[in-house]
Amino acid sequence: MNLRLLFLLFLLFQLPVYAALMWLTFGRCPWLFYGAEIMLAVDIAACIFLYRKVLVPVETLANGMDLLKGQDWNVALRPLGLPEVDSLVAVFNEMMGRMHAQRLSLEEQRHFLTLLVAEAPVGVVVKGFGGVERMVNPAAKAIFDAFPDVASRLDTVPDGAEETHHADSTHLFRIIRRHFIDNGVRSTFYLIENVAPMVAAAERAAYVKLIRIMAHEVNNTVAAMSTALGAIDADDPDGLLDACRHRALALSEFIGRFADLVRMPEPVLAPTDTVSLVSYCAPFLESLCTQHGVRFCIYAGQSAGVMADAAQMEQVFVNIVKNACESTGNGGLVSVSVSGSRITVTDNGPGITPEKAEQMATPFFTDKPTGQGIGLTFVREVLARHNCDYSLATSPADRLTRFTITFR
Repeated sequence: MNLRLLFLLFLLFQLPVYAALMWLTFGRCPWLFYGAEIMLAVDIAACIFLYRKVLVPVETLANGMDLLKGQDWNVALRPLGLPEVDSLVAVFNEMMGRMHAQRLSLEEQRHFLTLLVAEAPVGVVVKGFGGVERMVNPAAKAIFDAFPDVASRLDTVPDGAEETHHADSTHLFRIIRRHFIDNGVRSTFYLIENVAPMVAAAERAAYVKLIRIMAHEVNNTVAAMSTALGAIDADDPDGLLDACRHRALALSEFIGRFADLVRMPEPVLAPTDTVSLVSYCAPFLESLCTQHGVRFCIYAGQSAGVMADAAQMEQVFVNIVKNACESTGNGGLVSVSVSGSRITVTDNGPGITPEKAEQMATPFFTDKPTGQGIGLTFVREVLARHNCDYSLATSPADRLTRFTITFR
């Protein structure tokens, strides 16, 4: 029962008392009758005074509490002209103004963070109580659509730690897991980033510097040795001097192949299409396969327009097909197929393990006893400069090994 109703009941209870008193004293005791009237008037005036001084301020503050409960920060209480109450009203209005400003600031920050997360190039996933996904930004959705196994690895990362996951030759994902408290509930968020380009750039900077130092020192030494050996005027019945000169030149040629790799020019991109890229070098690829006793075929499907350096891409196809021929051996089959912006080189060799496929991204990796890994490193460099995705894997279904190049 509110105060206003109690006040009205109090007035209604007094009126019958005064009416009965005035009825009993009317005509019998005039002075008591007039006294009752005066008391009634004074009582009514006192009730009005109390109503204005007590009930109106209390109701005003009660309305303010309702505004707080409803979280309506855009209103303010009106001063009543009572100093005691107006001081409370002023404090209340100031508090409401601060809460409105804070709420507006929080909403603006939340909106900014929402836009920032939505446009972030890294994947962001937030999970609440019980591992329920509360937010997955577009970058994370794109990663999960392309690599579903990344989503399954999130919960395997310990809280407060980070792990890397090789999705394929061009995607090395770093997964970071942290937690925060939201409304008293522990929540978890994940950051997913493809660090393969950064790793590749750091590796390239390191081996370029190393190769340049090696080439400088070896070439200087070989040049001095060759000059000294050429100046020796002596019989060479055992061919020792010729062997030394030959070995010096072979060493210079060996280090020169590495130096040529780091001096590779930037691609000159020009409009072309995927079918033309393959068809132009198909005769040479077929002759390369014939030398190894390998059958070659090409499947030219739907073409797609791309920007590419035809000369560098031809060398890429030569290196890939050459490796496929060496893998299959005599009597094998190598095919090149074109499907839109995707070019695939397939061979029916013994296959490649997932571990070796991941090592394809390692500079100068090779599993050949006398190999140097230059061809594969060259392929990687050219495709990276063409902004292409690529992968090397053996399918468990048909046991065929496919090197797939996709132009973006």
